[in-house]
Amino acid sequence: MSIAVESIASTIDLSEDWLDLPSAPAVRSAAKDALDQGATHYTTRPGLNPLREAISKKLSLENKIEVDPQAEVLVTCGGREALFVALHVLLSPGDEALVVGPQRVAHAEIVGVAGGVAKPVAPEATRNFVVDPAAVAAQATDRSRVLLLETPSYGGSLIEQDMLSELASLAIERDLVVVSLEGLEPFAHDGAVHTSIASLPGMSQRTVTINGFSDAHGMRGWRVGYLAGPSALVAPMTQLKQALSICSPAVSQYAALAALDIRRDTLRRMRTAVSARRERTLAALSSTGIAHLPNRGGIHVMLDVRDLGRSPDALANDISAAGVNLTDGRAVGIDGWLRLSLTRSPETLEDAVHRLARTLGAEGAERV
Repeated sequence: MSIAVESIASTIDLSEDWLDLPSAPAVRSAAKDALDQGATHYTTRPGLNPLREAISKKLSLENKIEVDPQAEVLVTCGGREALFVALHVLLSPGDEALVVGPQRVAHAEIVGVAGGVAKPVAPEATRNFVVDPAAVAAQATDRSRVLLLETPSYGGSLIEQDMLSELASLAIERDLVVVSLEGLEPFAHDGAVHTSIASLPGMSQRTVTINGFSDAHGMRGWRVGYLAGPSALVAPMTQLKQALSICSPAVSQYAALAALDIRRDTLRRMRTAVSARRERTLAALSSTGIAHLPNRGGIHVMLDVRDLGRSPDALANDISAAGVNLTDGRAVGIDGWLRLSLTRSPETLEDAVHRLARTLGAEGAERV
């Protein structure tokens, strides 16, 4: 059987943004109970009071961020709506948002929809895809209003505290509001530690933190997330969110409340699964000689294909013929790299790497 025929029958899709792990049984049970008790109408517009209180407690205990649950927490229909609402409030036509990569291209697009101008700051491979604060400062102008961060990122990077401190100083110096996307916060690897920039000195009153339940709790389809920040910013964001969708679905909010109740057990399960997948994948990449960077955070590993001498289209065709789907690194602002998602079992991920070794011409391909 040819490679092409085999790939049609058994393609391994590693192009997703999300984990394939399910919502916990307790979360599903809570949703069923809520439905049985009539949770089929609108909730309090900014979100269920118990849910906002639980989010505030979580932020205090885990992120060292103190917020008033009634005035400084807004429950949204996922993190994407939270970002949409935040940027539409923070940006006026022509205002700039410094988009610190790697980030999904959709974020820059939302900046544009909000009337702003996205100024991407490309990450550096030599710094594990963490942007140099000096490069961010070089992009700032008198029209810059927002510093948009994502850590851990969907490009495998994580901004640790020393670098965040430099970015915080820049935000204070330039009077920027920071929008910090932290949905992958549980996934820090090799001793790295996730830090929320809002917890740093001088940052609580100029930071909007966006988080949710999609990846850390296997709840992407429930469409519930949240933003938190100073009341002066959250109040107009609440008004805009209500104009868009009134409130997040009641049943999803009760499910999210249950997720916070069992958060410790869920995160242990998720981290264990991701760690096993990551270890097997990195070992396979090393053994086959495929150039890559071990991800410091998140659920994606970046593969270096800059020196293969093939056009992006030709390379994509070759990889597809080998029976693997990957994401072009340009989807997160990283040219010359491919993104592999840790979204399958360890055995399947290892199989995918060996297929890639054959088509990429790496050492060890004979083991396929």
